[in-house]
Amino acid sequence: MGFLACLELYALFGALVLSLQCAEPLVRKEWRSLSIEERSNYIAAVKCLQAKEPTSSKDTLPGATNRFEDFVGDHILQTVTQHFTGTFLPWHRLFLSDYEQAIRECGFEGAQPYWDWSLDAEDLGASEVFDPESGFGGNGVWVPGTLEDPEEGVPVTADGVPVSFDGRTGGGCIPNGPFANMTIHMGPGASTTYYEWCVRRDFMPQFFNESAHSTVISRLMLLPDFGQLSRQAEISVHGAGHPGVGGLYGTLTDTYSSPGDPLFYLHHTNLDRLWWSWQSRDLSTRLSDVSGRIIANDWTNEVDRNVTLDDTVYVGTSNITTRTVKQLMDVREDFLCYTYENLY
Repeated sequence: MGFLACLELYALFGALVLSLQCAEPLVRKEWRSLSIEERSNYIAAVKCLQAKEPTSSKDTLPGATNRFEDFVGDHILQTVTQHFTGTFLPWHRLFLSDYEQAIRECGFEGAQPYWDWSLDAEDLGASEVFDPESGFGGNGVWVPGTLEDPEEGVPVTADGVPVSFDGRTGGGCIPNGPFANMTIHMGPGASTTYYEWCVRRDFMPQFFNESAHSTVISRLMLLPDFGQLSRQAEISVHGAGHPGVGGLYGTLTDTYSSPGDPLFYLHHTNLDRLWWSWQSRDLSTRLSDVSGRIIANDWTNEVDRNVTLDDTVYVGTSNITTRTVKQLMDVREDFLCYTYENLY
């Protein structure tokens, strides 16, 4: 066989190997599409993570007490650089992929599920996602107070969050379900030192309705470029699953330690689904469409430049995974290798 023929065969073999890497992508499904047994298995995998030793060092995350909290700490450390920037969506795509791998290592055989908030925009509290038997438990009991005059001894997670908390309805620890009275050990805020506090919820139904409604999603799908999509999604539907569920006192409102509530991962997986839905409407253009500030809130580029496909992001504090933004643009490729059962 001639040299050129060998090269051609090698190239063909390489292409086949690459395609086989994603020959059977994981299919991410809406929580209600999972069987009761699958939901139970997913929750068991989360609890498995909470029972495992952390892989992070005490020098990096002194408060982390288990594998689940490795992810909380990683998010805390990268909050400032990965929010209100052009890497917000790509970084969270990588973060979710890392978490998906971790729950599969804990025995869950499916893909990371998502929570389609638009299905619950009209009645947040009635969602099956919060079912105490087959979901994540419900709203906390009522805790009085305001941002200016909070209840004594209750951490306020809403500092700096620019929304009204007039319509909140809870504030207590998760009252029921598999994560009742669950505690985490970093936060509130940017602290990674050991501090035990319960995961709280404080539903704000009206805010949730205004942020998660299908009409909001329809408007996002019509945006012409990534920069507009990323910025508008972050200040609209993104808020539905954060202050919409977390309110004044809830863990999900905490910009830093919000992954302390296991619901975080279903929420952000749906945000990733929204991005992939938008990309899928024009793949030829949108697989390379990225922009947005590399410095948080630097909307006029006074400090630095826009994000490019060649910029890198990473997740993890001990076993670090680094990828270029370009590598995170297509969920069907290479190490991501997943899809969604349906799109917006």
